[in-house]
Amino acid sequence: MGQRNILASFRTVDQAQRAKEFLVQNGFDIVQIDNISPYPGEGTDQFMNPITGKIESLVNLTLAGNPDSKNADILIAAAPEASGMADGSGMEKNQNVLLTVVTDDEHGESAENIIKKYGGSF
Repeated sequence: MGQRNILASFRTVDQAQRAKEFLVQNGFDIVQIDNISPYPGEGTDQFMNPITGKIESLVNLTLAGNPDSKNADILIAAAPEASGMADGSGMEKNQNVLLTVVTDDEHGESAENIIKKYGGSF
């Protein structure tokens, strides 16, 4: 019997958390939730006033990114989302919560059905 890894994305942590709880209740032991982002760094953990606070970059302020080089900072700041002027088109695909399930082949389809039920996609 082989092992199977299932990676599914969700729009919100709440959706992923509900799926995780249901998976655990149904005997899936290895289930993990992570936030993923196309922007490097841990982001900001406090509110920064753009008038009085020290702001490293536009990326740090608007995208909660923390690039490790000035070149990466400039490139990421060119994204429409960084300006705050993006109209939201394409954002409906933004699923930055990753749920990972490790199971055996026999129970893989059952895990996928549970994930789909709670709004996850593969």
